[in-house]
Amino acid sequence: MLLLFSITGRAQDTIAIPFEKITPPLVERGTTGERYFGDLLIQYTIDTTGKIVVCVLYLSTVLVGVESLTATNPVYQFDLKSGESTASGSLSIFLNFSPLVSTLKADLTYTVKENNTSFPYKGDLVGWYIY
Repeated sequence: MLLLFSITGRAQDTIAIPFEKITPPLVERGTTGERYFGDLLIQYTIDTTGKIVVCVLYLSTVLVGVESLTATNPVYQFDLKSGESTASGSLSIFLNFSPLVSTLKADLTYTVKENNTSFPYKGDLVGWYIY
């Protein structure tokens, strides 16, 4: 998609600026991946049908949570602590048939113990198609 934005308001000065929607990485069904958020590591495995996502959570390399997300169990809420590391929030899946994208979303707060701070994150972690 290409949108035109006028920088100065005169037609001769119109510059084409590409409009890019920020989307999560798209992966194939049957994929395993991971995302890091400070002390929190989220590993995900999407089964070959694309309808089950297994999420494994680690805080500072310590296993602290495992949940299988499905159409009947689409949300994993957690409040985790390991040593000085913490993470709380939820992971959820939104299943859609192609051409729509299915997604694993996160709404969480995580720590970075090196500088003793917390950060929020809300957004898509990964997307895939179900055919």
